[in-house]
Amino acid sequence: MSGKTSADSSTAHGSLWRDRDFMSLWTGQTVSDLGSAMTVLVLPLIAVTALDASTTEVGLLGAAATVAWLLVPLPAGALVDRVAKRRLMVLCDVVRCVVAAAVPVAAVLGGLHIGHLVVVAFLLGTFAVVFEVSWQSYVPELLPTNRLTDGISRIATTNAVAAVVGPSLAGLAILLVPVTGVLLIDAVSFAVSAATLLFIRAKDRPAPSRKLDVREQLLGGLRFAWNHPVLRRVVACSATANFFDAITTTLVVVFLVRDLGASSSTTGIVLGIGAAGGVVGGLLVRRLAARVGESRLLWLGKLSVGWLTALIPFAPNGPGVLMVSIGLFANSSCVVLYNVLQITYRQSVCPPELRGRMNAAIRWTIRGVIPIGSLLAGLLGDAVGLRPVLLVSALGAWLAVGWVFFSPLRRMRDLQAELTSPR
Repeated sequence: MSGKTSADSSTAHGSLWRDRDFMSLWTGQTVSDLGSAMTVLVLPLIAVTALDASTTEVGLLGAAATVAWLLVPLPAGALVDRVAKRRLMVLCDVVRCVVAAAVPVAAVLGGLHIGHLVVVAFLLGTFAVVFEVSWQSYVPELLPTNRLTDGISRIATTNAVAAVVGPSLAGLAILLVPVTGVLLIDAVSFAVSAATLLFIRAKDRPAPSRKLDVREQLLGGLRFAWNHPVLRRVVACSATANFFDAITTTLVVVFLVRDLGASSSTTGIVLGIGAAGGVVGGLLVRRLAARVGESRLLWLGKLSVGWLTALIPFAPNGPGVLMVSIGLFANSSCVVLYNVLQITYRQSVCPPELRGRMNAAIRWTIRGVIPIGSLLAGLLGDAVGLRPVLLVSALGAWLAVGWVFFSPLRRMRDLQAELTSPR
């Protein structure tokens, strides 16, 4: 058994601030998220400004950063359920530290080209997948069930804060150092994350004694999610929205720089302002869920403000950066609201021995569409222009909420009601 249970956890009825293990995990995640948020901006900026990459090459770079969600999650889930999760997370941090540091080294040696960036993006994405599946499966071992929403919302909130601060800091750092040098900050953030994980005292739960065949290891989590009448609706909504959001994310930097004439620092600030919506969503999720109900909030947030992303393709030169900021702000706020609730819910309904595979299967499904969207964004952006593609992606992400809205969840106030209702 793990070194911490619901019965003896200090967080069962108290504050998470007094839980050393959770605070160690949360601190490392916050620092690492900050560095990674800087890299999200810096990699395409290096491609566009330093290597004069085409829109198609930028799309390829975005696909390389996310294609691991197609290749890695299912075997990663089987691995997470069979090994010590904390040690696996430390290994992921160490590898990502080395990979991120390789970019400025290659730039100093004068041999950096788009191929290097594609490989770096792929490796960072691959180990990010393993790390994310690990921490989502590890948090329920650190916290009792009644504190999961609190713990996950805190991680989601600081992730959103990092998404705000990271691009802005990257934009400022570019004024002081070469754009490739910003990757060193990300490398340091991974080192900090690895160090904080070593401070956790709770022991990992041992692997289940029952041996599973390869098919069950790879497909057990997928089968659970698909057979669950609510989870499959949520997964369909998430996958559809992620596909269209990937198109927006891939093209927005190119749109700001080339169509609106924004500088690198302005682009970072715009993305930071847009990502502030995620902070607002993370801070309000518990209060809003208590007022309107968790089940309702799953679809209400996206339905009410998600359409504002459609402002982006209509942005004019100059002051149009404000419209881009508003659209990104609205989108990130409803995304964080939605994600905190759906992650908490699936952790609660899944048996502990299946969590790694379940998380991996769902992440494979909803994140596996991202590289397809990124690659398609680059191709369509070159073929028909950025504005039409951005309009379609904004509307597609908004309409994805239909999967949840036209379901039994619309008639429920709280997800707990679904847990106790007869099948």
